[in-house]
Amino acid sequence: MANLCMVWLLGLALHFTLSSCQRVDLKYPTVATGYGKVRGIRKELSNEILGPVEQFLGVPYATAPVGERRFQPPEAPGSWQEIRNATQFAPVCPQNVHGVLPEIMLPVWFTDNLDAAANYVQNQSEDCLYLNIYVPTEDGKSGKISIINK
Repeated sequence: MANLCMVWLLGLALHFTLSSCQRVDLKYPTVATGYGKVRGIRKELSNEILGPVEQFLGVPYATAPVGERRFQPPEAPGSWQEIRNATQFAPVCPQNVHGVLPEIMLPVWFTDNLDAAANYVQNQSEDCLYLNIYVPTEDGKSGKISIINK
């Protein structure tokens, strides 16, 4: 629960940092965070209610839990000097979506979309502590922010 709270607080802090920065390039916005600059991508949503968002995908929220860091409490990620590309999803945590639970125990929306979900879990790694941040734009129709951790 504490880790989930930490992730939420970090996401909220990144939201305020990202939303308070000037964006020069509309297609590939670049913003400064406490760890370095990240470049995202503007995504038009095919939706009548929601306007476009700026996506910052694969933003690290902790040091990779590999090697000596495996099974240790999370530590803040290291900073970076160059602009970090945040336009693609980072690896997901290792998982097996086929055959883990009996199909009767899985929700219908999950079993009906298992093939689509499997596409998102192709790139798996223990180095998976990343956030996907979606920031509404000024021309958006909604004022909400969604933080989704794959």
